[in-house]
Amino acid sequence: MRLLRNKVWSWLDVALLKWSCLLLGMVMGAYLADVVRSYWWVLLLLAIVFAIRPALTYFRD
Repeated sequence: MRLLRNKVWSWLDVALLKWSCLLLGMVMGAYLADVVRSYWWVLLLLAIVFAIRPALTYFRD
């Protein structure tokens, strides 16, 4: 089984993946609320840094 491969996903698969990620994030946020509050500025900085490349790729084309 190849881990990285091209596959066309159906809309249902994409929707289920998004909902599962959202729910997992909610559960992790509930359990790790104190950690998130302590390091909110680090997490915000990481979110901005991680968003730079996709934003540049999107607006460049």
